[in-house]
Amino acid sequence: MAEITAQTEGRSAKARDRQPGSGPPFHVLRRFERFAFRVMRYFNVGAGARWALAWQRIFLDPLFSMFVSRRVVVRGWERLEAIPDGASFLLVSNHRSFFDQFIIGWLLFCSKRYHRKSTFPVRANFFYEHPPGLFISLLLGGGSMFPPFFRRPEAKAFNKYSLSILVDLLREPGNLLGFHPEGTRNKGPDPYHLLPAQPGVGELALKARPVILPAFITGLTNHLFSELWANIRRRRPIVIVFGSPFGVGDWPSQTRLSHAKKCADMLSEKIAALMEEEKAARAELQRES
Repeated sequence: MAEITAQTEGRSAKARDRQPGSGPPFHVLRRFERFAFRVMRYFNVGAGARWALAWQRIFLDPLFSMFVSRRVVVRGWERLEAIPDGASFLLVSNHRSFFDQFIIGWLLFCSKRYHRKSTFPVRANFFYEHPPGLFISLLLGGGSMFPPFFRRPEAKAFNKYSLSILVDLLREPGNLLGFHPEGTRNKGPDPYHLLPAQPGVGELALKARPVILPAFITGLTNHLFSELWANIRRRRPIVIVFGSPFGVGDWPSQTRLSHAKKCADMLSEKIAALMEEEKAARAELQRES
């Protein structure tokens, strides 16, 4: 707890890792990508953030509740008390469906103590490259699906800028930032097998030094109407297990790729450590049914 508290003190809202006066490297993006970034930036960190928050409260909160509220089973909620009031934190979890972190974020959003402005970085393909993707990200993400990360090699300079945005957000109070260490959705048959962790989340953790909250979630699919029907019938429980918040204050301040990968692997191990508790919760639910 002392380590976590120490890491949240004295944080500046200024961008420590950017050059003064530097802006987005728009020259590496296509025309629509630049437009989509400006729109999403306006609703996430710009003047439109308050309108995005209102949309989340009025529309998205009851929408997500309609799809999952009767099925969510939570373990480890009391562990969140170690998060200092108002502190930003990095949520890391496994990635089985499109909606994993949205549902965890919704659960935290509904809590008065742990409510934060939510940010979920996404792959740029579709959401930032096509008009329907931008519309969906605004409609169902409420400005939270930001910033984008691009797969094209020529856009890597922009990925560095996106990472710096995330570092800044975690150094400011009142933010929740969701990140999947696996880097992509795990489509394999075994929900208890995690894909190799990607170094990006490790680099973020080492640069921002935030409070980190691990979570493990199972029970969601990618089919909205199936999720709605399951909620109506109260079938297929969604089990969410929260681990103890922690920090990386004892890690050396190195940013080499190999060091970031080691940190990412550690975060993945923290998530994997929650699997047995999830299995026990499911066994208990099975006995009660």
